[in-house]
Amino acid sequence: MADSRIADFLQNCEADTPYDNPRVEISSDGAEVLVISDLHMGPGKSYDGNYSGTENFFADAAFCRFIDRFLERSSARPAILIINGDMVDFLRTTGYPRTQQQLSAWKELLEKVGITMTVEALHASISKKERKFGLGTEDYKSVWKLDRIVRGHQDFYNALAKWIAHGHRLIIVKGNHDLEWYWPSVRNFLRLVLAEKIAGEQGQADNDRLYDALVRGICPRLLFIDDSLVIDKIFYIEHGHRYDKYTWVIGGPLLANKTQLNIPFGSFFNRYLLNRVELAFPYADNVRPSTNLLPLLIRERFFVAMKLLFHHLPFMLQIVPKRYYRYIFGKVAVLALAILLPLLLAIIFFLSVFPQFHNLVSWLPHAINGSGNAFVKGFLSLAGSYFLSRFVAHFQLGEPSSLDDNARLILADNPQYQFATMGHTHNPDQFRQGHQYFFNTGTWIPIIEISTGDVREDKTYTFLYLRRTESGGFQPLWLQRWDDEAGRMEDLIIRTSK
Repeated sequence: MADSRIADFLQNCEADTPYDNPRVEISSDGAEVLVISDLHMGPGKSYDGNYSGTENFFADAAFCRFIDRFLERSSARPAILIINGDMVDFLRTTGYPRTQQQLSAWKELLEKVGITMTVEALHASISKKERKFGLGTEDYKSVWKLDRIVRGHQDFYNALAKWIAHGHRLIIVKGNHDLEWYWPSVRNFLRLVLAEKIAGEQGQADNDRLYDALVRGICPRLLFIDDSLVIDKIFYIEHGHRYDKYTWVIGGPLLANKTQLNIPFGSFFNRYLLNRVELAFPYADNVRPSTNLLPLLIRERFFVAMKLLFHHLPFMLQIVPKRYYRYIFGKVAVLALAILLPLLLAIIFFLSVFPQFHNLVSWLPHAINGSGNAFVKGFLSLAGSYFLSRFVAHFQLGEPSSLDDNARLILADNPQYQFATMGHTHNPDQFRQGHQYFFNTGTWIPIIEISTGDVREDKTYTFLYLRRTESGGFQPLWLQRWDDEAGRMEDLIIRTSK
């Protein structure tokens, strides 16, 4: 039974620090700081113990041991855990409530965060497209997806609750895969989940204990960040997707209907393309460098590549808003026209001087429309797609592999910052610029490194740890890696060609 007192409290718990502040400044109050990013939790483990092909996070148990280790280390000093973007992956959470029981459970979830809808209205809201690709971005649908993620990663959320129950703070920064944190009901649902776990551990999960856990534990110690964060005026934190043309949102956070999120080009790519591919070829989105995905699919999963080219890709391109084509391809289209127009004129001139090549030109349409048309069309489309991917990579339309240049500008423009950190690229990185440090905290999901043909296990479970000196300042450690087998942290080895 939903408690109106709890729902009312949740509606007002962010009054002191509004979520939509563009840059939030806080004090560490002498705490040590841990930063991780890019966990990309999807629906997790199902009731039969299996994972969906779109799941990328399998480190629940390792994360629990990681948290337990730091709870031992920080027993005498407060600490802040920052999850810097893409903690959960709403884009990869497909499925929808199918049965009357599931719809009723959804209704009850929403009532806990102050949303009232009938079972009939919930059932009618699920479109044909959502039954194939998963629920949309409305607040009440996002709550259902977060609940599914939590249910599939119980150990992880138990560890977060334990962290807060020990008096430490938790900060969650929005990334491009969890834009749904925009909705207050989604943020409040996570608050409620963690409070329930704390109240349950105390042995009395009634509404009084739950309310007390929210008021005294969760709300003072859990902070959501929409854009960027500065700690003690010297430590700058953001996810980093603003520097990626594929993942930055054009315009405001909502569409004109005010009920759905305005998602970037890359989100369409993930929801309508990569999700379908990963059901047949897991880790497709984990391939690095990402421009090698199509050649890899052609080599390893030829028919998956064909379906991607001739079915999934055309469908995705049909639904992407036109403003993103102008944003992503506008400058390149002008450059391509400047290159192709002289080339076309040269071809016309060449054909006029050497008329014997007219036979070759006139043969091509017949070859495409003739008995061998399927083969010729397939070959031309495959070749065209391959060269398009290389064209995109050449003009840096793909996601950036490093945010170093952007970080250097931030540090140069803000000499008061001693430290800055981002994520997003899944590539751990670090450098020192005078008295300033930058860290990219990488990811906790498997990475398939095409250049070596291996899973990049030695570059995952990475984190940043800022300890306290005897004088109270931050002592930066170079990027660390959690060695789960040994149960300890160790220096991360980063090789660079710079």
